[in-house]
Amino acid sequence: MNLQEYISSGIIESYVLGLASDEERQEFEQLCGQHPELVQARDAFERQLEQQALSNAIPPPPAIKAKVWAETGLESETKHSPVVRMGWMKYAVAASLVLLAGSLFWNLNLQKQNQGIQKDLASAREELNSARRSLAAMEADASVLQKPGMKMAALNGMDASPASYATVYWDTTSKDVYLMVNNLPQPPTDKQYQLWAIINGQPVDIGVLSMSQKPLQLYRMRNTQHAQAFAITLETMGGNPVPKGEMYVMGKL
Repeated sequence: MNLQEYISSGIIESYVLGLASDEERQEFEQLCGQHPELVQARDAFERQLEQQALSNAIPPPPAIKAKVWAETGLESETKHSPVVRMGWMKYAVAASLVLLAGSLFWNLNLQKQNQGIQKDLASAREELNSARRSLAAMEADASVLQKPGMKMAALNGMDASPASYATVYWDTTSKDVYLMVNNLPQPPTDKQYQLWAIINGQPVDIGVLSMSQKPLQLYRMRNTQHAQAFAITLETMGGNPVPKGEMYVMGKL
């Protein structure tokens, strides 16, 4: 056990102010019997509170003091009896404890609020970074679609899913193929969409979809030559060499 870290944790203040839990209080009292340094630190904090209370005391004016001596018939304060702490000091110390407890509570509350603000700030930063990434992806997609020689094929929904829709962009120069998923239902966990190029009436596999992209972002598919149409089917995970599942969308180039 690191005694200095334990002292710095605020346990002494919590114990003296009565803010410690029963478990913390019992542990502290047990450790005080083992470590004199803890007792010294506790006593020092109690003295500090007492001195703070004394420093806030306001002495009476000299005229009032003289009147008190005259009316009571007591000798002047030049002859002192042994100093005895009066009851008011207990109240002053108690008031100081209340003020200090309130100060500690306020600081803890501010600390919690600050932690909440930091968490909200981190979340806002992540949202901003995500928006920047999405914007960068959209700008990259826009630059692809603006290339000269880019042809588009609208893939409309078939009987399996009439509301489905996708768009294929084919670069006639580089033969690159890009797919934009406008509306496709989320596939089952053991299924995956697969894109086919229809060449001379035969389907040619040009890639499966991970469905990881956000809507209206482009998937880069495999190159193809002389495609007349494109289609998407729902296949087993990993795809098939020939289409076996239902066709969801199809469109001519």
